[in-house]
Amino acid sequence: MKKIALLLLLSTSFIIAQKKKSTKMGLTTLDELKMTVYDKDSTATAVVLYEHANRYPDKANDEIPRTDYYYRIKILDKASFDLANIVIGIYKDQRVKDISAKTYNLTDLGTMDISTVLEKDIFSITENKNWKSKKFTLPNIKKGSVIEYKYSITSPYLGIDDWVFQSDIPKVKSELDVSILGNYQYNVKKIGYLKLDKNEPSVDKKCVYVPGIGNGACAIYSYGMYNIPAFKKEDYMLSKKNYISRISFDLKSRTSYRGEVKNYTTTWKQADKSLKESFFNNQTSKKSFFKKSIPEAILLTENKLEKAKKIFSFIQNHYSWNGKFWTNEDAKIKQAFQEKTGDIGEINLSLYNSLKAANLDANLVVLSTRNNGIPTKIFPVIYDYNYVIVKTIIDDKEYFLDATDKFLPFGELPVRTLNGEAREINFKEKSTWVLLRPKYKSLVNVVAKLNLSQEGVFEGNLIINKNGYFASNQRKKISSKSEDDYLEDFEAKNIDVEVEDYNVKNLTNLDKTLNELFKIRIEMNEELGNKIRINPFIFDRVSNNPFKLKERNYPVDFAYSRYKNYYLNLEIPDNYKIVSLPKKKAISLPNKGGKFTLNIVQRNNIINISSRIHISKSIFSSEDYFALKEFYKQIILSEKGDIILEKI
Repeated sequence: MKKIALLLLLSTSFIIAQKKKSTKMGLTTLDELKMTVYDKDSTATAVVLYEHANRYPDKANDEIPRTDYYYRIKILDKASFDLANIVIGIYKDQRVKDISAKTYNLTDLGTMDISTVLEKDIFSITENKNWKSKKFTLPNIKKGSVIEYKYSITSPYLGIDDWVFQSDIPKVKSELDVSILGNYQYNVKKIGYLKLDKNEPSVDKKCVYVPGIGNGACAIYSYGMYNIPAFKKEDYMLSKKNYISRISFDLKSRTSYRGEVKNYTTTWKQADKSLKESFFNNQTSKKSFFKKSIPEAILLTENKLEKAKKIFSFIQNHYSWNGKFWTNEDAKIKQAFQEKTGDIGEINLSLYNSLKAANLDANLVVLSTRNNGIPTKIFPVIYDYNYVIVKTIIDDKEYFLDATDKFLPFGELPVRTLNGEAREINFKEKSTWVLLRPKYKSLVNVVAKLNLSQEGVFEGNLIINKNGYFASNQRKKISSKSEDDYLEDFEAKNIDVEVEDYNVKNLTNLDKTLNELFKIRIEMNEELGNKIRINPFIFDRVSNNPFKLKERNYPVDFAYSRYKNYYLNLEIPDNYKIVSLPKKKAISLPNKGGKFTLNIVQRNNIINISSRIHISKSIFSSEDYFALKEFYKQIILSEKGDIILEKI
């Protein structure tokens, strides 16, 4: 919500013309009620038949902008009955008016049965000090119902909400009409991969008459998309707001009747000042407090890198993150330090001040997390950012730091921050863009050495080594449970595996390889017969393809490259011969994106299998989607290959 006060003076004829564009109720047809499936998406549980928004100045309400909304939706399955629960959010001085809602059902006689929402069934809810909502539920919802509703919102703010063409259900038709007084300039952006079917901008040169000044023009925007597919979420994607098709309006400037221009977009220099005063809540100048709070032995450390690591570890272990992201609401790092808990901003601002207190070079870096969307770089919109980290330079080497995760080593950032470029805020010089990347290679090595006995029992050792994000995730998992509970979960995940002994190394040494050693026993369902079949991919087997869509119009974003290696040394009884082994395989992704190799070597009664899955790039374009899909398909097929043994 963009919140800037507005006052307009417009002619009555223009307002009436704009108001006529609003869609009226009563458009539901018998054919729509008879529809049982949407022909362009047979899996759809509902489909938007038509939706429309029309924004124009409301002459009857002091020319405050009014937006008339209209929706008509076909319910095809009970899974979408919740679409009948309508919530209209309004901010502060906004008002909702003229709510009308009906449910249409087909009777046994082939006629329409209409149920209407009564005024007494519309509820006003206060959500918090800034937000309220109107709520109602359309009655008599059945499989096959059509719901139709409209309402209007008047808003004294210049901000125009995004119009979202695409949603989780398909749409037949979605349209937006907006009229904007000529002395207001907006940056209008189309976001997403779908093309507009309707884009008809125009100008009404006589839409406004100001006494003593004369006629003024209005910009008229008219957009539409038709036959819009549902947006399908899938693994390895950023926030869907980056890709979902919509129109966005950002206020650029306003010109008064005297010709004075007020700019609402700002420079990064102005944004830096705003960040320091408002978003950082003046919490960037507390180094004297932290100079007293940090142990003196840390501050006296001569080696700069070691001193920075000790400060990082001190803040990292002093705080517990409360799960909240960066907010500009009453950030108080002194209080947070004393309570030993805080949000992202309080913890990392404490780290920033501590590094400054130790006379180390440090800057703050603001970013938008992976789930929050990619911020615009064209002009600064400080509300795009929901996270802050710290950058320090030691011996000409850059380190990006986030002290909110107790299981990440110095210089490594949480995966949630890997969202392209971030903005380094320099309060003395010009701010710059920086690209955030993982510091450590994320690698898993699984090594199993097993003997197969005549009784059908595998016995031996399993070693799992992890680095990078695989290691930090595993440390978090191990530390959250008792050893017994952890091993119980391990055995539940790996069916038929019994852990006889367990040892872990480097659990708290975060910049070292995490090493787990298991002594294991795996019992087959029965003793060995004349012919047996064994799948050798006992651990870390790929069983599901994460890519299932027929088409994906947005990138695949793994966040970081990853490497998984599996080695098996299997000794079989002397009185068995090997009849069949899995087939060797080697496939690669385009543009050196990754590779999969499967090698099998047999020496007498010992079988050695090595499998490697390497994803060398973190981001793949939508053009590479089918190659990735096929890549994982071939991995799954290869790992289904069995060893077949026969008794001699």
